[in-house]
Amino acid sequence: MTRALSVLIVDNEPSARERIRKLLAHDTDVRVIWECASVAQCETLDASSVPDLVFLDVELPERDGFDLLQRFVERDIHPIIIFVTAHAKYAVKAYLVGAVDYLLKPFADERFAKTMERTKAIAGVGRVAKPLGHPEPPPEAPALRPVLDVLFVSEGSRMSLIPVQDIELIQAAGKHVKIFVRDHCYLMREALRNLQGRLDGERFVRVHRSTIVNVNQIVEVCSLPHGDCELSLKRGARVTLSRRFRSGLLAGLKGLRASQ
Repeated sequence: MTRALSVLIVDNEPSARERIRKLLAHDTDVRVIWECASVAQCETLDASSVPDLVFLDVELPERDGFDLLQRFVERDIHPIIIFVTAHAKYAVKAYLVGAVDYLLKPFADERFAKTMERTKAIAGVGRVAKPLGHPEPPPEAPALRPVLDVLFVSEGSRMSLIPVQDIELIQAAGKHVKIFVRDHCYLMREALRNLQGRLDGERFVRVHRSTIVNVNQIVEVCSLPHGDCELSLKRGARVTLSRRFRSGLLAGLKGLRASQ
């Protein structure tokens, strides 16, 4: 028996709620348990109706979607959040508060389908549900995290959005990482290992204990003494490929060739 994701739709436009409801109607992995048009309506949510997944508009009557998220936190409710809004200006804030996706109205059915595919992978839908009253066994592997499409990096009072596909090289720098994109280097407070786990593993490959490379940027591999290699990238950067990471790079390059 599989567990369906319980869904809450929060939007003050009836037509918007109906669109999402229809898109979910034939998905046996989800069930819509409630629809709300305002934060005030959502505050009446009882403990038996806590959702696994919330489709959330930003601009709502009186209080906005971020106010609802704060109320959820205060009540120790932590669902998966997908923002669905007509306003692109809230995208950075939405990702900073942990949203797994940001659907900009009007969106195509195919875009919605991709969002649901990724969301269900994150939630682990399809696994056998444990009987009530039995302890949950320890997981065999860590929960899946969404693969990043963009990175948000703060530079003073500015917030930069970096398309992940444009990243050439990432290097550890103490408690930060340096992210190289064309002729700019961004500094981000993040452990290299943590960031690697959020990137597409077929495109971004660890080549050294302190370096991750976009395999699409590699133009040449030269052997060095003691089994190491030197990688030349398209814009002229040269990095060391440690022999302990050679097999991972080889797999990444094979995957690149297969996709071309």
